[in-house]
Amino acid sequence: MIRVSHNELVGVCAKAFDALNHPHGESDTIADTVVDLEMAGLGGVSMFVEALPSLDGEQQARSPLCDITDGNILVNLHGGSLFCHLPALIDVAVERLIYFPEVSMAVRDCRNRWLAFGELLKLAGKGLSVRVCWHRSDSPDDIECILNAGSRYPDIYLQKDLNLAENSMQIELSLTPFTASNNEASPTIAGSVQSAAVNSAWEQGISIRLNDWELLKHYASRLLVEDSDRSMRGAGE
Repeated sequence: MIRVSHNELVGVCAKAFDALNHPHGESDTIADTVVDLEMAGLGGVSMFVEALPSLDGEQQARSPLCDITDGNILVNLHGGSLFCHLPALIDVAVERLIYFPEVSMAVRDCRNRWLAFGELLKLAGKGLSVRVCWHRSDSPDDIECILNAGSRYPDIYLQKDLNLAENSMQIELSLTPFTASNNEASPTIAGSVQSAAVNSAWEQGISIRLNDWELLKHYASRLLVEDSDRSMRGAGE
């Protein structure tokens, strides 16, 4: 394990994503999402490193297919990474709240759902309540995250039988607070636990695995090579 600063980690994550030349997503937004997850103790860096090889192969990624009916939005990402598209999709959902008190967005055939975390945190700060659910591919449990307006971090529940499709995510936005699907359930990871982890990371630095750090730097170094090649070509013209 090594300790790095917030700015160091954001910088190298942004460069790693830029080096992919991915057709969707903004590197600064994605880097912030990864670091938000990591600082909250939810393993954002490892998830990002695991996602990089598949993201690297998406230069020809298809654009989302979106169908809107009143307060319901159905999106098909064709197997693409959710966190590359989520900022634009959230903008669509928030716009529907002008006309409807609650909006439900079902995102089908998507990957990297945990990496949507950072974008969803922004909504509660804007006075919106959010409930997000998806089925874990590595477990029989479903994940339900509830982040009500004014809260900084979500309460995260492991639930049973939410009847969720594989490789999908259900996102609900509302002007009123949400409660857990199972009223008797206690959070598996409470928002207060994440808040304490963030405070510790600010004070002591962010601890990540050395191998993850080296892989991030490996991807980021490709951007430096590309910049150097462009400079050399420009000098020869």
